[in-house]
Amino acid sequence: MRYPLAPLFLAFVVLSSGCIVIPIGDLLRGPELTEQVLVEGAGFFSQEKIAIVDVDGVISGEESSSLLLPRENSVAEIKAKLSLLRRDPEVKAVVLRISSPGGEVTACDVIHHELQRFKKQTGIPVVASIGDQGASGGYYIAMAADVILASPTGIVGSIGVLLQHLDVSGLLGKVGVSFSPIKSADKKDLNSPFRPMTNDERAVLQRLVDDMYNRFLDVIVEGRPGLTRDEILKLADGRVVSGVEAVKLKLVDQTGYLADAIDEAVRRAGIESPTIVRYTRILKRGANIYSESETPNPGATEFQLGLKVPWVGSGPKLLYLWQPDL
Repeated sequence: MRYPLAPLFLAFVVLSSGCIVIPIGDLLRGPELTEQVLVEGAGFFSQEKIAIVDVDGVISGEESSSLLLPRENSVAEIKAKLSLLRRDPEVKAVVLRISSPGGEVTACDVIHHELQRFKKQTGIPVVASIGDQGASGGYYIAMAADVILASPTGIVGSIGVLLQHLDVSGLLGKVGVSFSPIKSADKKDLNSPFRPMTNDERAVLQRLVDDMYNRFLDVIVEGRPGLTRDEILKLADGRVVSGVEAVKLKLVDQTGYLADAIDEAVRRAGIESPTIVRYTRILKRGANIYSESETPNPGATEFQLGLKVPWVGSGPKLLYLWQPDL
């Protein structure tokens, strides 16, 4: 695999010289998605494939703006992989390898929608395999699968919605800084970090969070027909459980590892000797079914290294996210 280092270096030299300014966005797209064979099947002229699609890290609808680490957003990445699968008649089943605490509400919802649309258009079975975690939005996305397996030590659940609010008005007041926005209505700066929130404003935001929460419940009702809405409500308090406990609570179908999920996909596809493939932007020698996707997640670094003030630029985020250290 060749990497676009030479064009990037050339652009850097030209820009540094002050001679000319050129757009370099296209140079930062990185390698194209490539199919990598992890296990070779018995087919000679044609193959019957099981495709592994990774849903990992914090789910975001934003692309990275990093010069050195350009990254596609989570929604676009999954959409691109599903498009490749649609065009390949040899793909007979899909395994969603989920290792995610969730993320932005809309990003998780769009991925869930795209997976449902893919299933409807292709009729291909989809098996979800929850590894270390399939929490909140990660669990939401798993609801699009036909069957869900979770590692015995995996973290499952965290059904709920989070909207962060930060009030720094007291701190700023101590250093003599105050804000007095000119606005068209009293709620135009709703959720501003620069003043205390009123009870009326909190009620408005609570209704918004409740709407997103009820949508989460609707998705689970559809994805887990063995659970009633009342049963789900008892579990939808934000708690997380192990994969073993998740089976007992009917949140997932069975415990199992990625290899077990592949076996289930093979059984549902009705094939005997499948070729196991994945889609990656960086090929790695000696890759097997447990190799990472090598597709960096756009939100992971930001959420792990520190919480960026969400009111600057992008606005506050509604989150289907389990991230207790935020």
